[in-house]
Amino acid sequence: MITTVTLNPAIDREYFVETNDPGEHQYIYEDADIKISPGGKGLLSAINLKNMGYPDVQNIGFVGGKQGLFFEKMVQDNNVTTNYVYTTNEIRNNIFVIGKEPVTYTHYNDYTYRVEERDVDELIKRYKRGIVDSEYVMISGSIPEGLEFDIYKRLIDIADERDKTVYLHASGEALNQALEAEPKFVVPYFKHTDKILDEEIKTMDDYIKAGRKLQEAGAEYVMIPFHCDRLVFSKDEVYSISAKDFCLLNWLGAGEAYNAAFFDYILNNEFDFVEANRYAGAAALVIAEKRDIFIHEQEEIEDMLDKIKVERVE
Repeated sequence: MITTVTLNPAIDREYFVETNDPGEHQYIYEDADIKISPGGKGLLSAINLKNMGYPDVQNIGFVGGKQGLFFEKMVQDNNVTTNYVYTTNEIRNNIFVIGKEPVTYTHYNDYTYRVEERDVDELIKRYKRGIVDSEYVMISGSIPEGLEFDIYKRLIDIADERDKTVYLHASGEALNQALEAEPKFVVPYFKHTDKILDEEIKTMDDYIKAGRKLQEAGAEYVMIPFHCDRLVFSKDEVYSISAKDFCLLNWLGAGEAYNAAFFDYILNNEFDFVEANRYAGAAALVIAEKRDIFIHEQEEIEDMLDKIKVERVE
Protein backbone atom coordinates (compact mmCIF):
# COMPACT_ATOMS: atom_id res chain seq x y z
CA MET A 1 0.00 0.00 0.00
CA ILE A 2 0.97 3.62 -0.58
CA THR A 3 -0.47 6.21 1.81
CA THR A 4 -0.94 9.84 0.85
CA VAL A 5 -1.88 12.50 3.40
CA THR A 6 -4.01 15.52 2.48
CA LEU A 7 -4.91 17.68 5.48
CA ASN A 8 -6.41 20.62 3.60
CA PRO A 9 -8.35 19.17 0.63
CA ALA A 10 -10.66 21.12 -1.66
CA ILE A 11 -13.12 20.73 -4.49
CA ASP A 12 -11.39 22.06 -7.59
CA ARG A 13 -13.54 23.78 -10.19
CA GLU A 14 -11.91 24.59 -13.54
CA TYR A 15 -13.51 26.90 -16.11
CA PHE A 16 -12.02 27.14 -19.61
CA VAL A 17 -12.97 30.37 -21.43
CA GLU A 18 -12.00 31.80 -24.80
CA THR A 19 -10.52 34.96 -23.30
CA ASN A 20 -10.30 35.70 -19.60
CA ASP A 21 -11.46 39.32 -19.55
CA PRO A 22 -12.05 40.61 -15.98
CA GLY A 23 -15.26 42.60 -15.71
CA GLU A 24 -16.85 40.90 -18.72
CA HIS A 25 -19.57 38.24 -18.64
CA GLN A 26 -18.26 34.78 -19.47
CA TYR A 27 -20.64 32.16 -20.88
CA ILE A 28 -19.74 28.47 -20.92
CA TYR A 29 -21.85 26.18 -23.07
CA GLU A 30 -19.76 23.01 -23.40
CA ASP A 31 -19.39 20.36 -20.70
CA ALA A 32 -15.76 19.95 -21.75
CA ASP A 33 -15.09 23.53 -20.61
CA ILE A 34 -16.08 22.80 -17.00
CA LYS A 35 -14.19 20.30 -14.85
CA ILE A 36 -15.00 19.50 -11.21
CA SER A 37 -12.66 17.20 -9.33
CA PRO A 38 -11.44 16.39 -5.84
CA GLY A 39 -8.39 18.52 -5.02
CA GLY A 40 -5.43 18.36 -2.69
CA LYS A 41 -1.82 17.64 -3.47
CA GLY A 42 -1.51 14.21 -1.90
CA LEU A 43 -4.93 13.20 -3.19
CA LEU A 44 -4.21 14.04 -6.83
CA SER A 45 -1.02 12.01 -6.57
CA ALA A 46 -3.01 9.10 -5.11
CA ILE A 47 -5.41 9.12 -8.07
CA ASN A 48 -2.49 9.21 -10.50
CA LEU A 49 -0.90 6.23 -8.76
CA LYS A 50 -4.14 4.28 -9.08
CA ASN A 51 -4.27 5.14 -12.78
CA MET A 52 -0.69 3.88 -13.10
CA GLY A 53 -1.80 0.51 -11.84
CA TYR A 54 -1.18 0.41 -8.10
CA PRO A 55 -3.79 -1.85 -6.49
CA ASP A 56 -3.90 -0.30 -3.04
CA VAL A 57 -3.58 3.46 -2.51
CA GLN A 58 -5.22 5.33 0.34
CA ASN A 59 -5.72 8.99 1.16
CA ILE A 60 -5.85 10.13 4.80
CA GLY A 61 -7.01 13.57 5.89
CA PHE A 62 -9.92 15.82 6.83
CA VAL A 63 -13.13 16.50 4.94
CA GLY A 64 -16.13 18.49 6.08
CA GLY A 65 -19.75 19.41 5.68
CA LYS A 66 -22.21 18.32 3.00
CA GLN A 67 -19.71 19.06 0.28
CA GLY A 68 -17.35 16.65 2.02
CA LEU A 69 -19.71 13.78 1.13
CA PHE A 70 -19.61 14.85 -2.52
CA PHE A 71 -15.81 15.10 -2.30
CA GLU A 72 -15.40 11.59 -0.85
CA LYS A 73 -17.69 10.11 -3.50
CA MET A 74 -15.50 11.62 -6.23
CA VAL A 75 -12.39 10.18 -4.58
CA GLN A 76 -13.94 6.72 -4.31
CA ASP A 77 -15.03 6.91 -7.95
CA ASN A 78 -11.29 7.04 -8.69
CA ASN A 79 -10.78 3.81 -6.71
CA VAL A 80 -8.70 5.43 -3.98
CA THR A 81 -9.32 4.10 -0.46
CA THR A 82 -10.58 6.94 1.74
CA ASN A 83 -9.68 7.29 5.40
CA TYR A 84 -11.15 10.65 6.40
CA VAL A 85 -11.98 12.46 9.60
CA TYR A 86 -15.27 14.33 9.10
CA THR A 87 -15.62 17.83 10.52
CA THR A 88 -18.60 20.13 10.90
CA ASN A 89 -16.98 22.84 8.78
CA GLU A 90 -17.45 22.80 5.00
CA ILE A 91 -14.58 21.69 2.80
CA ARG A 92 -12.86 24.33 0.66
CA ASN A 93 -13.55 25.20 -2.99
CA ASN A 94 -10.81 26.36 -5.36
CA ILE A 95 -11.66 28.16 -8.60
CA PHE A 96 -9.45 28.10 -11.70
CA VAL A 97 -10.24 30.26 -14.74
CA ILE A 98 -8.13 29.29 -17.76
CA GLY A 99 -8.13 31.46 -20.88
CA LYS A 100 -7.45 29.95 -24.30
CA GLU A 101 -6.47 32.99 -26.40
CA PRO A 102 -4.05 34.00 -25.00
CA VAL A 103 -3.30 31.27 -22.46
CA THR A 104 -3.95 32.74 -19.00
CA TYR A 105 -4.35 31.17 -15.58
CA THR A 106 -6.31 32.77 -12.73
CA HIS A 107 -6.61 30.94 -9.41
CA TYR A 108 -8.91 31.80 -6.51
CA ASN A 109 -7.60 29.76 -3.59
CA ASP A 110 -9.99 29.28 -0.64
CA TYR A 111 -8.28 28.96 2.77
CA THR A 112 -11.34 29.11 5.03
CA TYR A 113 -11.33 25.53 6.31
CA ARG A 114 -10.83 24.88 10.03
CA VAL A 115 -10.43 21.75 12.17
CA GLU A 116 -10.80 21.28 15.93
CA GLU A 117 -8.46 19.62 18.44
CA ARG A 118 -10.67 16.52 18.67
CA ASP A 119 -10.41 16.18 14.88
CA VAL A 120 -6.61 16.23 15.09
CA ASP A 121 -6.59 13.55 17.80
CA GLU A 122 -8.76 11.31 15.62
CA LEU A 123 -6.55 11.90 12.60
CA ILE A 124 -3.43 10.80 14.51
CA LYS A 125 -5.20 7.59 15.58
CA ARG A 126 -6.27 6.83 12.02
CA TYR A 127 -2.82 7.64 10.65
CA LYS A 128 -1.05 5.28 13.07
CA ARG A 129 -3.36 2.44 12.04
CA GLY A 130 -3.50 3.40 8.39
CA ILE A 131 0.22 3.34 7.55
CA VAL A 132 0.93 -0.11 8.99
CA ASP A 133 0.93 -1.78 5.56
CA SER A 134 2.51 1.14 3.65
CA GLU A 135 6.15 1.22 2.60
CA TYR A 136 5.95 4.85 1.46
CA VAL A 137 4.05 7.80 2.90
CA MET A 138 3.51 10.99 0.91
CA ILE A 139 2.62 14.04 3.01
CA SER A 140 1.63 16.90 0.79
CA GLY A 141 0.03 20.33 0.70
CA SER A 142 -1.02 23.10 3.06
CA ILE A 143 -2.54 22.72 6.52
CA PRO A 144 -5.95 24.07 7.62
CA GLU A 145 -6.58 26.49 10.45
CA GLY A 146 -6.65 24.75 13.81
CA LEU A 147 -3.52 22.67 13.23
CA GLU A 148 -0.19 23.47 14.85
CA PHE A 149 2.78 23.92 12.55
CA ASP A 150 4.45 20.83 13.99
CA ILE A 151 1.80 18.50 12.53
CA TYR A 152 4.02 17.28 9.67
CA LYS A 153 6.91 16.69 12.04
CA ARG A 154 4.60 14.59 14.22
CA LEU A 155 3.43 12.54 11.24
CA ILE A 156 7.00 11.98 10.00
CA ASP A 157 8.17 10.90 13.46
CA ILE A 158 5.32 8.37 13.60
CA ALA A 159 6.29 7.06 10.15
CA ASP A 160 9.96 6.81 11.15
CA GLU A 161 9.06 4.77 14.22
CA ARG A 162 7.41 2.29 11.85
CA ASP A 163 10.27 2.30 9.28
CA LYS A 164 8.26 4.07 6.57
CA THR A 165 9.93 6.27 3.93
CA VAL A 166 8.46 9.79 3.78
CA TYR A 167 8.08 12.09 0.78
CA LEU A 168 7.20 15.61 1.95
CA HIS A 169 5.70 18.37 -0.22
CA ALA A 170 5.13 21.33 2.09
CA SER A 171 5.73 25.02 2.71
CA GLY A 172 6.40 27.68 5.31
CA GLU A 173 6.70 26.99 9.01
CA ALA A 174 5.16 23.51 8.65
CA LEU A 175 8.04 22.64 6.32
CA ASN A 176 10.63 24.28 8.58
CA GLN A 177 9.59 22.22 11.58
CA ALA A 178 9.11 19.01 9.58
CA LEU A 179 12.75 19.06 8.52
CA GLU A 180 13.74 18.30 12.10
CA ALA A 181 12.27 14.82 11.57
CA GLU A 182 14.59 14.29 8.55
CA PRO A 183 12.23 13.18 5.75
CA LYS A 184 14.01 11.37 2.93
CA PHE A 185 12.51 13.35 0.03
CA VAL A 186 11.49 17.02 0.23
CA VAL A 187 9.76 19.25 -2.30
CA PRO A 188 9.28 22.80 -0.95
CA TYR A 189 6.06 24.56 -1.92
CA PHE A 190 6.63 28.30 -1.89
CA LYS A 191 4.64 30.11 -4.58
CA HIS A 192 2.69 32.14 -1.99
CA THR A 193 5.76 33.73 -0.40
CA ASP A 194 8.74 33.23 -2.76
CA LYS A 195 10.62 32.07 0.33
CA ILE A 196 12.28 28.84 1.39
CA LEU A 197 13.39 28.51 5.01
CA ASP A 198 12.23 32.12 5.48
CA GLU A 199 14.68 33.43 2.88
CA GLU A 200 13.57 35.05 -0.37
CA ILE A 201 14.67 33.27 -3.55
CA LYS A 202 15.02 34.90 -6.97
CA THR A 203 18.23 33.88 -8.73
CA MET A 204 19.61 30.46 -9.61
CA ASP A 205 22.19 30.88 -6.85
CA ASP A 206 19.39 31.55 -4.35
CA TYR A 207 17.67 28.32 -5.36
CA ILE A 208 20.85 26.29 -5.11
CA LYS A 209 21.66 27.72 -1.68
CA ALA A 210 18.10 26.98 -0.54
CA GLY A 211 18.35 23.39 -1.72
CA ARG A 212 21.57 22.84 0.15
CA LYS A 213 20.13 24.44 3.28
CA LEU A 214 17.14 22.10 3.11
CA GLN A 215 19.59 19.20 3.06
CA GLU A 216 21.56 20.64 5.95
CA ALA A 217 18.29 21.03 7.87
CA GLY A 218 17.38 17.35 7.50
CA ALA A 219 16.28 16.41 3.97
CA GLU A 220 18.28 13.68 2.23
CA TYR A 221 17.08 14.49 -1.31
CA VAL A 222 15.52 17.77 -2.49
CA MET A 223 13.51 18.73 -5.59
CA ILE A 224 12.79 22.46 -6.06
CA PRO A 225 10.48 23.88 -8.77
CA PHE A 226 12.47 26.50 -10.70
CA HIS A 227 10.10 28.39 -13.02
CA CYS A 228 9.07 25.70 -15.57
CA ASP A 229 12.04 23.51 -14.63
CA ARG A 230 13.07 21.63 -11.52
CA LEU A 231 16.37 21.61 -9.62
CA VAL A 232 17.14 18.29 -7.96
CA PHE A 233 19.69 17.83 -5.21
CA SER A 234 21.36 14.52 -4.45
CA LYS A 235 24.04 14.15 -1.79
CA ASP A 236 26.81 15.69 -3.89
CA GLU A 237 25.30 16.98 -7.12
CA VAL A 238 22.65 19.38 -8.44
CA TYR A 239 20.80 18.79 -11.73
CA SER A 240 18.31 20.78 -13.79
CA ILE A 241 15.30 18.89 -15.18
CA SER A 242 13.69 20.88 -18.02
CA ALA A 243 11.28 20.40 -20.92
CA LYS A 244 11.83 21.44 -24.52
CA ASP A 245 9.35 22.25 -27.29
CA PHE A 246 6.17 22.07 -25.24
CA CYS A 247 2.79 23.82 -25.34
CA LEU A 248 1.56 24.98 -21.93
CA LEU A 249 -2.22 24.59 -21.56
CA ASN A 250 -2.63 23.79 -17.89
CA TRP A 251 -0.52 23.77 -14.72
CA LEU A 252 -3.20 22.36 -12.40
CA GLY A 253 -2.12 18.86 -11.42
CA ALA A 254 1.35 18.98 -13.00
CA GLY A 255 3.20 18.98 -9.67
CA GLU A 256 1.07 16.16 -8.33
CA ALA A 257 1.70 14.09 -11.48
CA TYR A 258 5.40 14.74 -10.91
CA ASN A 259 5.20 13.41 -7.35
CA ALA A 260 3.23 10.32 -8.36
CA ALA A 261 5.53 9.48 -11.26
CA PHE A 262 8.58 9.81 -9.01
CA PHE A 263 7.03 7.12 -6.78
CA ASP A 264 6.13 5.05 -9.84
CA TYR A 265 9.72 5.03 -11.02
CA ILE A 266 11.41 4.19 -7.73
CA LEU A 267 8.89 1.42 -7.01
CA ASN A 268 9.47 -0.25 -10.39
CA ASN A 269 13.20 0.27 -10.92
CA GLU A 270 16.48 0.25 -9.09
CA PHE A 271 16.81 3.56 -7.25
CA ASP A 272 18.21 6.26 -9.55
CA PHE A 273 17.36 9.70 -8.18
CA VAL A 274 18.11 11.68 -11.36
CA GLU A 275 16.35 9.26 -13.70
CA ALA A 276 13.32 9.17 -11.38
CA ASN A 277 13.11 12.96 -11.68
CA ARG A 278 13.43 12.82 -15.48
CA TYR A 279 10.51 10.39 -15.56
CA ALA A 280 8.58 12.64 -13.15
CA GLY A 281 9.27 15.65 -15.35
CA ALA A 282 7.77 13.79 -18.31
CA ALA A 283 4.63 13.14 -16.26
CA ALA A 284 4.30 16.83 -15.39
CA LEU A 285 4.66 17.65 -19.09
CA VAL A 286 1.78 15.29 -19.94
CA ILE A 287 -0.50 17.37 -17.71
CA ALA A 288 0.86 20.73 -18.88
CA GLU A 289 -0.06 19.92 -22.48
CA LYS A 290 -3.67 18.86 -21.92
CA ARG A 291 -6.76 19.89 -19.96
CA ASP A 292 -7.02 16.72 -17.92
CA ILE A 293 -5.34 16.89 -14.49
CA PHE A 294 -4.62 13.15 -14.25
CA ILE A 295 -2.23 10.68 -15.83
CA HIS A 296 -4.25 7.78 -17.23
CA GLU A 297 -1.54 5.34 -18.26
CA GLN A 298 2.24 5.04 -18.05
CA GLU A 299 2.59 5.12 -21.83
CA GLU A 300 1.66 8.82 -21.73
CA ILE A 301 4.77 9.47 -19.65
CA GLU A 302 7.05 7.35 -21.81
CA ASP A 303 5.93 9.28 -24.89
CA MET A 304 7.20 12.51 -23.30
CA LEU A 305 10.60 11.30 -22.09
CA ASP A 306 12.46 12.51 -25.17
CA LYS A 307 11.35 16.06 -24.42
CA ILE A 308 12.97 16.09 -20.98
CA LYS A 309 16.49 17.44 -20.72
CA VAL A 310 18.82 16.71 -17.78
CA GLU A 311 21.80 18.98 -17.15
CA ARG A 312 24.25 18.98 -14.28
CA VAL A 313 24.35 22.41 -12.65
CA GLU A 314 26.78 21.83 -9.79
